[in-house]
Amino acid sequence: MNHKNTLVSIGIPFYNSEKYLEDTIKSVIKQSYSNWKLILIDDGSSDSSLNISQKFEKNDDRISIVSDGENLGLPKRLNQLSKLSKGYYYARMDADDIMHPDRIKNQVEYLENHPEIDLLGSGLISIDNENNITGIRKGRFLDNVTLQMAMKMTWCVHPTITGKLEWFQNNPYDEDLRRAQDYELWIRTVDKSKFVRLSEPYLFYREASTPSLEKYIQSTQYSLNTFRKNRKKLGMFNVIKLSINKLLKLAVYFVFSIFGLTDKLIERRSVKLEEKNKEFYSNILNRVIS
Repeated sequence: MNHKNTLVSIGIPFYNSEKYLEDTIKSVIKQSYSNWKLILIDDGSSDSSLNISQKFEKNDDRISIVSDGENLGLPKRLNQLSKLSKGYYYARMDADDIMHPDRIKNQVEYLENHPEIDLLGSGLISIDNENNITGIRKGRFLDNVTLQMAMKMTWCVHPTITGKLEWFQNNPYDEDLRRAQDYELWIRTVDKSKFVRLSEPYLFYREASTPSLEKYIQSTQYSLNTFRKNRKKLGMFNVIKLSINKLLKLAVYFVFSIFGLTDKLIERRSVKLEEKNKEFYSNILNRVIS
């Protein structure tokens, strides 16, 4: 089936995101692919995030906002977004990141040419809290991600994903997981789905928003629960191995946090760009948010 120029729904949940939300929405509006619908869900923000989003809603009928005044948490909002979405494809997005202007066009084109794919991730460009380019995230093209691959690594960063809307609607996030809900979803579904990651970077990803120690501990706890929950699929050997690996990473993060060096760990995730490439991506980023 050909879905050229089909409607793509883009879902962004936000909570107290006033510092970055305007740039995030601008990056959607400036997509080279124009047939999209942006759904913004406010998860009970107490800052000016809702007012910021309403400014854009007034000027673009492709943008709609849901705000019920409640704080329900990310997984419930993610499921709500997929239920509200229309069209054939659905794109994930976080409220502090910035889309490359050709993200939707290029991901939709790839999905059109490979209709067997359910979810398509991409590479990313790392940015700091002032929108400075800090590097490019390590990674390579991955075709047909397996359970083993999904277990051992982050096969893609969650907000880079565009995929079939029907897939998201048929595979909801576990609403009991306040963190690591994407990781649990990949493990639960990878053996009956086709996941692919492109090496090209189509997202400016705010690495500096990486969780604090408290959030890192919570994420580790949810990951351990995910391993136990899927122990029949993973096998006890893998559950033990993965659990030990997660706890070791937490120990390293804890030590680095004591000395205020967690930024060094974050830097290790990305590769430094040559100056000419850094300037290239900086120019793209500045055009998007101007």
